[in-house]
Amino acid sequence: MTEQNKNYNLFGDKVDATTTCAGKYLLNPFSIIDTRSGDYNKNEGKWLRKGIKSELGRNERCGANRNNARFGTQFKSNISIFSATLCEVLYKWFAPTGGTILDPFAGGSVRGIVANKLGYDYTGIELRKEQVESNYEQAREIFKSPANAKPQIISNPNELTPVQLIDDVYFKRDDLFEIGGAVGGKARTASQFVIKNRTVGQGITTAGSRSSPQINILAKIGKAFGIPVVVHAPEGQLSDELIAAQDSGARIIQHKEGYNSVIIARSREFAAAENYLDVPFGMECEEAVTQNRQQVQNIPPEVNRIVMPCGSGMTLAGVLWGLRDTMRDIPVVAVRVGADPEVRLDKYAPPNWRDMVTIVDVDGSDYHSAAMVTTYNGIQLDPYYEAKCIDFLQPADLLWIVGIRPTMRTPVAAPEIKMPNWIIGDSNQILDMLEGAEFDMVMSCPPYGDLEVYSDIPEDLSTMKYPAFMQVYRQIIEKSCGVLKRGGFAAFVVSEFRDKDGNYYGFVPDTIRAFTDAGCKFYNEIILVNKFGNAGMRANNCMKTSKVVRVHQNVLIFKKP
Repeated sequence: MTEQNKNYNLFGDKVDATTTCAGKYLLNPFSIIDTRSGDYNKNEGKWLRKGIKSELGRNERCGANRNNARFGTQFKSNISIFSATLCEVLYKWFAPTGGTILDPFAGGSVRGIVANKLGYDYTGIELRKEQVESNYEQAREIFKSPANAKPQIISNPNELTPVQLIDDVYFKRDDLFEIGGAVGGKARTASQFVIKNRTVGQGITTAGSRSSPQINILAKIGKAFGIPVVVHAPEGQLSDELIAAQDSGARIIQHKEGYNSVIIARSREFAAAENYLDVPFGMECEEAVTQNRQQVQNIPPEVNRIVMPCGSGMTLAGVLWGLRDTMRDIPVVAVRVGADPEVRLDKYAPPNWRDMVTIVDVDGSDYHSAAMVTTYNGIQLDPYYEAKCIDFLQPADLLWIVGIRPTMRTPVAAPEIKMPNWIIGDSNQILDMLEGAEFDMVMSCPPYGDLEVYSDIPEDLSTMKYPAFMQVYRQIIEKSCGVLKRGGFAAFVVSEFRDKDGNYYGFVPDTIRAFTDAGCKFYNEIILVNKFGNAGMRANNCMKTSKVVRVHQNVLIFKKP
């Protein structure tokens, strides 16, 4: 089945990306965020599977003196846990891509880990040394993944290339097969096709577009085997692929630009006239099916779907036969990056292939358009093939990496891991030391007065009575606004809490005044609806004094002019 103009949001739901805000912004950008909704909890589950444990490092006294809900997520032994999904939403809505985040009340690890996982540069300030040490310990554990180990190159065509689990996405690393400097499943197919079909003394010829990786793959294989190679390509300026093929000793013959059928025919004619072996355009041969169907054997049982690019359709045909061989009922999403592959799939794929795969299109892109984002979870992807699959990935998917063109391949190495930066100290003092620093966004969740007491440190705001608390709180907000870039946003998650007589302090309007007095404008207010939890059990007791149970928080957004 073929689907036009479709995409998948981060929850794995099919959406029309041109009209659906949720597909673009993770959640609909409304003034209410409901933490009880299915979409919210699907995304929260994605983060929890990464192993985030925000409660680690909290003192046993946390939350012991009051039992009011805070943070709008969940509780473990009265310790509040900040929501990773809320972090993701606020970062994506109010921070530029790759921007810098300041958190003056850093607390647990979640805001820092989520920021760095999403590519932001996070700096958090936290008073308690034991909490910062716990944050770093958890970050090191979460950022530890197979992607951080140097992958092993495979040169045996009969060996299964590895499958890596990084975060919650699997990767079939066919790009780790290498022969003569050519990498990937196409290199394996091409080398075996040449070995099995070439006779002594024959050269090899092939056809390809100017940007096709196949021409360079064959040139490198020819050089490694000591075989002359001729490449037929359209007229025009030599591409990086053609130049690299020339550098490997291939002869380039260019023909008047037109349909691919023209250069395909010229290659066949040359093969017949010169007694060369013609390597089919798009690797259209049974060898492609044979080589790819065996690679399905090590797909983990936990994989929900296979997502893969689809050019000629030959790799896809092999994968579908492999699924049939192993009796695996795994749905396949094939992202079309070239012409319609259905004719070749009808010839080479299983007869029922249409029941096994959904072919989707990349909006506004053809084969010659490169994807803007070319790495995912630290793995470099081919911009014309695998990188176009990124928007379709969801948790527990397997991205089948067919390969990467030699001209764009970098040496295989362990990627650099950038950790969140947590600073131990009093924000009221540390912010004075950040002379010259500027941040794209301020994001935090301050202590709610003495609702939860975090330590016995005198400078800890949670130990102070409300007037003293507000005095220091306002100073920290003013200094945070001072290092916020002009045009940048600040997001504070706050809620009301009561004094000893049961009256609200007015913490929400006090926070608004603190920011506006610091020169920022009150820009948005979002109501964060909490999970009700034991609110119903507490309601009877609260109503004895006519208090309603608070089941929401206020997310206050400010903008610096």
